[in-house]
Amino acid sequence: VKGHAHLLQKDMIGIVGARNASANGLNFARTIAHALGQAGLVTVSGLAKGIDAAAHGASIDSGTVAVIAGGIDTIYPPENAKLCEAII
Repeated sequence: VKGHAHLLQKDMIGIVGARNASANGLNFARTIAHALGQAGLVTVSGLAKGIDAAAHGASIDSGTVAVIAGGIDTIYPPENAKLCEAII
């Protein structure tokens, strides 16, 4: 575990979706992740591009957990490395 381990004790909601999401899909993911974060839920997703990244980005302030399939030392996709650092 890297980052804010205390978030693992809170109520969570998973948000996942298409990697090649539409602009409307990305906007909806951001909107719902932000609203759920404001309601006290921690967003959980896989740090993939598309919906996952949008949900993580919108819920950094309220709390988000990235479950990384390749392990915490292998950030994939590499373009989400900065997002991963912001989450940590």
